[in-house]
Amino acid sequence: MAKSAGIALVLALTFASGFFDARGFLYASRAWPGGRLDPPLALASLAAFVLGVSLYVLAVRFMQGIGIVGVALQSAIWFVVTAIGIAVMDGTVLQWTRLQQAMAIAIAIALTWLIATTSGGEAH
Repeated sequence: MAKSAGIALVLALTFASGFFDARGFLYASRAWPGGRLDPPLALASLAAFVLGVSLYVLAVRFMQGIGIVGVALQSAIWFVVTAIGIAVMDGTVLQWTRLQQAMAIAIAIALTWLIATTSGGEAH
């Protein structure tokens, strides 16, 4: 597979994984209204996490194929996508100060740089 196709597949799978995991976190946060478990929301949370982690495992296969073999880097990519997904889905990113938004962008850029410059690292 061409490296550009591999990168596109990694991005697509990681974004999908992060999206479903973010949904799982949001459903989980709403699964206890008034201190009582809401079974449909709890099940929706679990289903979203199962789908998200399944896509993540598949994404890791393609990350390794393009040279991203370090587990810290693999999980960092997922973390950034999931955190952004949560902030966007629950609307809190719109409540962040400009400084917070700028820092989030700077962190994403710095993490992208780290991934790009260390992607050949060994897995442990």
